[in-house]
Amino acid sequence: MSTVSLQQCKVCTNRKFNPSIGLICGLTMEKPTFTERCDEGIYDEKEALRLAKLAEDVEDEEVSEGFFSAEKKGIKKGVLGGVVMMVIAIAWFFGGLSAGYIFYYPPILFVIGVVALVKGLIKGNYFGNK
Repeated sequence: MSTVSLQQCKVCTNRKFNPSIGLICGLTMEKPTFTERCDEGIYDEKEALRLAKLAEDVEDEEVSEGFFSAEKKGIKKGVLGGVVMMVIAIAWFFGGLSAGYIFYYPPILFVIGVVALVKGLIKGNYFGNK
């Protein structure tokens, strides 16, 4: 069975699951054997939307890990996220300056905030709406 057939079977109304075999065809009660496409399958739009949402959630989880993960989340929040990042950067920079320290990261955070602000304005994403 090819990957193409498995993807088609995942969004077919005839799909069934057998714990010992896995995904099976509800018409033949066996693992799918076609290689190109199944002519008897019926597209399950609800399942396709659920799988797309699941893939989107996984993508969002991937953003929440790694280097600059907080900044990536801020960029997704659009204009509001950009403004918050810029305010934090300004407070951090001048707070450190008043204490006799110059931190290198606040200017970087400020630039990231400007990018998020401009990107949010262009896309019309004011409060983190997709």
